[in-house]
Amino acid sequence: MTAAIMMGIPAMFRQSRIALCGLTTTLAVVLGGNAHAQDVNAAVALVEQFITAHKTHLDSMQGPLLNDARAAAPYVVDVLAVDGLQGRLGFDPVYNAQDYDISSIEVFADTDAPILRGAAQVRVELVNFGQRQRFLYTLVPVQPDNAWQISDVYSENNDWSLADLASDLGIDLRRDTGSEVTLQNAGFPIPCAFACGNPTAADAEEGQEAVIVPGMEEGDLPGNGINPDGRNLLLILDASGSMWGQMEGVAKITTARQALAGIVGDLDPSTNVGLMAYGHRREGDCSDTEVLYPVANYAAGRLIPAIEGISPLGKTPIANALEQAASVMPKSGRSSSVLLISDGLETCGGDPCAAAARLAESGIDTRVHVVGFDLNEEEHSALQCIAENGNGTYYPANDAQSFVAAVKEAVRESETAAPVPTPVSQPSVETVFEETFDGPALKAEWRVENPIPELTAFTPSGSLFVAAIGEAPHFQKAEATNRFVLDHPLPEGDFDLVLDFKLNVQTMREGVTLSLFNAAHDQVGAHMWLDPKGCGILLNLSLLRISGTEEDPEKTSFDTNLFGGPWVDGVCDAEGRARGDAIVEALGQDGARLLLKRRGREITASVEMRDPATGETLGYTTESITMLRLSGAASVLGGHGHKAVPGESHFEFDRFAIEVPKS
Repeated sequence: MTAAIMMGIPAMFRQSRIALCGLTTTLAVVLGGNAHAQDVNAAVALVEQFITAHKTHLDSMQGPLLNDARAAAPYVVDVLAVDGLQGRLGFDPVYNAQDYDISSIEVFADTDAPILRGAAQVRVELVNFGQRQRFLYTLVPVQPDNAWQISDVYSENNDWSLADLASDLGIDLRRDTGSEVTLQNAGFPIPCAFACGNPTAADAEEGQEAVIVPGMEEGDLPGNGINPDGRNLLLILDASGSMWGQMEGVAKITTARQALAGIVGDLDPSTNVGLMAYGHRREGDCSDTEVLYPVANYAAGRLIPAIEGISPLGKTPIANALEQAASVMPKSGRSSSVLLISDGLETCGGDPCAAAARLAESGIDTRVHVVGFDLNEEEHSALQCIAENGNGTYYPANDAQSFVAAVKEAVRESETAAPVPTPVSQPSVETVFEETFDGPALKAEWRVENPIPELTAFTPSGSLFVAAIGEAPHFQKAEATNRFVLDHPLPEGDFDLVLDFKLNVQTMREGVTLSLFNAAHDQVGAHMWLDPKGCGILLNLSLLRISGTEEDPEKTSFDTNLFGGPWVDGVCDAEGRARGDAIVEALGQDGARLLLKRRGREITASVEMRDPATGETLGYTTESITMLRLSGAASVLGGHGHKAVPGESHFEFDRFAIEVPKS
């Protein structure tokens, strides 16, 4: 997000918005339309269609609407229909964020001045990741058909104007474009939007025609309440101005955002987590502390946009933040931890060490951990008393690598106080290698065969996104792109290769391969893959062995259709198809675990995932292949079958490990 959140908007500001905005005034004069010839409800309908068209573009992987001039032109005045506009802005002005999870939207004419100086004023209120955003859209009538078009969007939360931001980018807002492209004269298909039958609220105020998307209502606690089996963790991030300082050429706030986003994405799903920041809204204000998310049980990744939106600005009121943290923690006997990340000392006259002691005494097993970032020895000592008085641990960090490690270790220590669940009967393991894909780079032991860096990216949720395009990404092809091979020695005895991943169905022929790899024609591995049939998509697990020469490879494969008995008893009836579709959908939401196991001379492939219907674990293990001699390097590949061409497949790799079972 941009700028600091305002405490309020002066009453006269809204009334004078058009006079202040050069774009709106210019268009009203140059284009010469008559606003009163248009009913204000038509302006409301256009804004509704614009918002839905934008979401349709995002959901269908076409990118933001405001990056596509041709697609945006029917909704916005032509001077704002600029290719790449949103990319140049650096954020999504429709949601005032970097990402979206919309739970409700209201669109209605401004009650005080629906028509102001010839322009329509339409209000939009939406809830994104639990945070309410308020906008004022200004629309002007344009030639040739006197239709409404959006000339500006104003954020009441952050006090920015789309027209002003565009002007700052050097876009000429005063040029006369003559006849404009509108919904009436676009000359190309317009996606169906709200006008296709979305209900309006029964209790909308007269004249507002509010559209309500079902979801969380104002006053509800965002998230899923408190999980009684999970621990409580509150993250407090220093967003004082000094966090713009750089280490190793990267702003400290950037390193902190990335580390916290990765941690949040990897938390145990049972964790009750909250987020607080200080110094991020106002300069010189010692009361600038804010609970961005109260401690609750959220869906994975829910806090990440808020973390990314924190922008350093002001002072360092650590004591005030710790005092406020006591009121945020759930009042219960559950173990609770606070993780404070700061690059400086208290600057508001408070006593953070005393505040930490009071916080630690506020609940059973409450601890305050501190990560001190880029401090000298004296400053580290001053912050250390916060952790000591808070029954926690202090972690000094003076470079990006040690900072990421310190944050991970602090979270790991907070986990030790969590209630111990009933143990599941399974052998314990020793992890001899682990990659969590938190970024900003892979561990040094990895090499990438046939790399296409443009098709990979580390996500804010702490995973590695990989796209597969064209014929190459198939496990039997030597030219397979972005095959990740690990140059790390394998254990001498029994071991498991473990991969946690997500698979979003697009081509319906996606596949993930986890193998011991010498070459495309010399490998043994576990392969989980999709295959479309007449009754729908089938999910399969294979244990495969490929040997021979490059010119004449031999393939041995134990293939199991998991929808032909193990997990679903056939998919050609309504009940089976519904269950199969739910499992396939869960691959993209919850993911799965693929394993290649060695026990003595026997090699097997296994898969595990959560049953979307019961929450229990679904599992399956193939027959075994006997290997007298085993060689190769661990490798991971996200690809698809050749019939997927020219489709594009998407994967997220969340964790890879080599584990040794203990007796």
